Amino acid sequence: MPDFDADVVVVGSGALGAQVAYEIAHAGKSVIILEAGPNTPDWRLTENFRVSPRKDNLSDPFGSLDYAPNSWTPGYVSADIDADTIPGTIRSVGGTARHWTGVAWRLLPEEMKMRSTFGVGRDWPFGYDVLEPFYTAADYQIGVAGLTENDDSGRNLGHTYPPRSKPYPLPPEAKPYFIQRFQMRTAARGYITQQMPGARVTEPYDGRPACIGNNICNPNCPIGAKYSGQKAVERAVKAGAQLRHDAIVDTIAVDGRGRITSISYQSPTGVRSTLTARRYVIAGHGFETPKLLMMNGLAGRTGLLGRNMMIHPSLNMSFFADEPVWTGRGQAVHGAMVQRRLMKDRGETAGGFYQFVNSSPVADVAADILKEGRLVGAAFDEELRRRASQVINIQILLEDLPVPDNGIALNPGWKDRLGLPGLRLRYRIPDYAKAALPRTIADYANWVQAMGGTPRQVPGQWTVQHHIMGTTIMGDDPDTSIVDADLRSHDHDNLFLVTTGVFPSASCVNPTLTGIALAIRAGRHIAGEV
Repeated sequence: MPDFDADVVVVGSGALGAQVAYEIAHAGKSVIILEAGPNTPDWRLTENFRVSPRKDNLSDPFGSLDYAPNSWTPGYVSADIDADTIPGTIRSVGGTARHWTGVAWRLLPEEMKMRSTFGVGRDWPFGYDVLEPFYTAADYQIGVAGLTENDDSGRNLGHTYPPRSKPYPLPPEAKPYFIQRFQMRTAARGYITQQMPGARVTEPYDGRPACIGNNICNPNCPIGAKYSGQKAVERAVKAGAQLRHDAIVDTIAVDGRGRITSISYQSPTGVRSTLTARRYVIAGHGFETPKLLMMNGLAGRTGLLGRNMMIHPSLNMSFFADEPVWTGRGQAVHGAMVQRRLMKDRGETAGGFYQFVNSSPVADVAADILKEGRLVGAAFDEELRRRASQVINIQILLEDLPVPDNGIALNPGWKDRLGLPGLRLRYRIPDYAKAALPRTIADYANWVQAMGGTPRQVPGQWTVQHHIMGTTIMGDDPDTSIVDADLRSHDHDNLFLVTTGVFPSASCVNPTLTGIALAIRAGRHIAGEV
């Protein structure tokens, strides 16, 4: 029997990587977590955000490190994209899940069988019923608050959907005032506004205090009410996992049979270390996982590595209501409208859901007034207060399909301090998503009329979310996918890829809860193998 440094080495300490590590350690196996970035405490992130002038850069509080660049580090991602943003990712203990808003949706059964149900996209290699127990485990591990009776399909079925084996562990968040007013004034036009499930606890849970509405859920909850990748790491370490941060993995050795034999990493100063294990897990996000494989010539037999990227094309819209509604109080994102999620034309037009943005609008409104250049002093203050009290911001997230030409590749023309390459990103908004624009504009017009409103930002400029899927796509056929149903690499039987990059379909909802459910399932499977 060869000697190993650990039963399992996990590369990446985000919500998924830490969850896998927890499951393995909890089963009594030895596991080492390697994280490229530093271990920045929550208080430091809150302070960094407070003093940063770049409030729209969610990666900024984590710093732009020359040995572990993030996607918004100048030059790191060379982007050819027909949208006005690129996904904001970070490299830090806790991963990109440290700057999520805590939105915790499940996929619908139909969304896991897109090809079979609607004739577009791909099917998952298993159905919702297989994943449901792991969704439930994820709900209870991270503390999801929601209204169990909700129908999340938007079809007004009159009962809980998708099916749940247990209710949410926590009651839903209270509705902010502006959500209540919007709900009351748009209901007559047939719109239903409902609670959005979230991992911000509504009462003390697992050592976390109840949310008190600080309103900076993204990038960081200052009291720890929101579940984050940092919480996942703490849980894994408590279960026995060993964490090594500032450990930049760059080399993966493989034998003649395609099995991984070791993983090697550098410190920020270039000191190299090598680890061996019975199983290896790469759990970076959807950019960094395929990047590491590409750097080592792994998992590339099909030519699909890094391709089929889905990142939720989105449209922002805003208007001024005819009354003060005072957004910016309570949670940063609250309330949803899912009536466009599962419509009958899903085979031709992307499903979408509206989320109500409740972060403070003051900076954006102030920028508008400054651009107009008309007001100063007390008049400026009065107008700022008026507009900030009346503005409503809404965003629609739309499904995109796994299009092979959308994806990432290495950019050897850019190097970080350790000599590792940057990334090239290419993304075009699929026609499938663009087909939803007319109904989105119609909904917007209805809401402006219902609220006696004045338009501020009409939907039309495309943006994207920080949700990276499809780049290490899952499937049963080794010729058309990268990993199998257990997230095992088709090409390397002791390598698992635990990342939202494995999603064969994107739905239109935030992917983190589904990723955690997959990580629980994979972690338990891997623990059983070693």
